[in-house]
Amino acid sequence: MRSIAEEGVGSQEELEKLGNKNVEQCLRHIDPEEFWEELGRRIREGVRITLERTISYEFRQFIGALEYERSARRKDVRNGYHSRDFGTIYGVIENIQIPRARNSSFTTWILPRFKRRTGKIGRLISQIFLRGLSTRDIKKISKHIYGETYSPGLVSQFNKALGEALSLWLNRPISKEIKYLYLDGITIYP
Repeated sequence: MRSIAEEGVGSQEELEKLGNKNVEQCLRHIDPEEFWEELGRRIREGVRITLERTISYEFRQFIGALEYERSARRKDVRNGYHSRDFGTIYGVIENIQIPRARNSSFTTWILPRFKRRTGKIGRLISQIFLRGLSTRDIKKISKHIYGETYSPGLVSQFNKALGEALSLWLNRPISKEIKYLYLDGITIYP
């Protein structure tokens, strides 16, 4: 895959031959929106490749042997792949290939079962909600921000988790001695 700058100018060797002045002229003709779209695609592709390599390593440890390796340590055999999408702050990483074992169930630690997005996404959505956007508004803008539409019910689930964390914080034991307590302008002295 060639970058937008390379398409406008050519190869790296041509870039070096042109010098800084001509490169600047070529870069001016690149649409900034296309540049950021391409950068986002490349980041998501890099994340997908890194995830697949990590999962493949984890699967090799689970099976006990390399692909096509005959070994006494082997616990199971490979049985193809299944693909999965996963939401991150970089957007939705699509078609992550997760290997399958024939006789046992393999679950990767990096992409747990039934988890479809990072926890940070839920916290960010909850923060947007707390700043005043309704669940319906979040549904409308989430596709543009995160590359995935989040339903009002899902936003409510994110907020429920946030409410539980807030409840734990509010009900935590207070270890320091309280000298003053202010309640709506009323001061209570111990």
